[in-house]
Amino acid sequence: MNKRVSLIIAMESASVHDLAVPLSSINNQLGVDFREIEVLLIDNGRYQLEDLEPLRVFNHLTFRYIKPAKIWSWANAFQQGVMLATGKYVAFLGPNFQFNAVDVLQQVLQTITAHPEAQLISGLLMRQEMNDDRSYAYKVESANHLLSGRFINRNLLMQSQIKFEDFGVYTEQYVGQQIEAIAQAPRKLESVVAVQFMGRALPETVLPPQPETLQLEWVRMMTRFLTRLRSLAPDQYVPTLAKTIVRFYSQAGGDAAMTAQMAELTAVHAEKWPQIMAFVDDLRVSDLNPAAPWNAAPSRFNAYLQRISPLTAHVSVNA
Repeated sequence: MNKRVSLIIAMESASVHDLAVPLSSINNQLGVDFREIEVLLIDNGRYQLEDLEPLRVFNHLTFRYIKPAKIWSWANAFQQGVMLATGKYVAFLGPNFQFNAVDVLQQVLQTITAHPEAQLISGLLMRQEMNDDRSYAYKVESANHLLSGRFINRNLLMQSQIKFEDFGVYTEQYVGQQIEAIAQAPRKLESVVAVQFMGRALPETVLPPQPETLQLEWVRMMTRFLTRLRSLAPDQYVPTLAKTIVRFYSQAGGDAAMTAQMAELTAVHAEKWPQIMAFVDDLRVSDLNPAAPWNAAPSRFNAYLQRISPLTAHVSVNA
């Protein structure tokens, strides 16, 4: 029977005991034909499993165990997983992920059946966090720009040559944004699909939460993403570039190092600067919100644009 869904798990040195929660959450799914589902366990970390016998307890699952000779990053593990998978759709998990309910896969498979044209099916993501007093808090968020909580058409990834290039904590966003830009007929589930939980011995490096404050690596990632977007979805390229520049001001426009990196980004895409300025001019006219930066502090916003303008900025751009 052809596989409809491939669940790709980057193990990142997880033990069999660590894998019990995510695998149980898959094995306990109701209302599905498990012959349509495969689980790819990619043992990519420093330490690998020595005995697969304990995995037999998950008797509903069809495992494919990949044991690379060299250490792979989780991003490379997912890349290899996409190429090895046979399912029409793929989903990505780490050892600290689990499905939130026993009917998640049923919902996904029903959506695939009802909407075979959908190349992206997204649910909500719940993250477990720890407060200063060691109590737990749970945060529910959308899967926008992410891979967590999503089922992606594998042919979309293969045919568009979407690669898991390494941008640290922003690797997930880099890949997720490309998928969003080109996925046809995306569908949304209104329920929490996946939970990212915490554990004393669990590696938290796979699909890690993004930092609240932008880091320099984000600008490097966005520079590469915009270059990819120019070829993947040309109609979205200039509007996305302009919005990125405007939104960056509110997030990190006061950081000199980050602004210098943004100047490098605009230098790479210098030929579009007149269109970016036209976009900003339209915003000045259409958005009269007093909190908008061009209204709240127009001189500072203008100075920011001047600092990052490729017409005035002197930056070195890597080839």
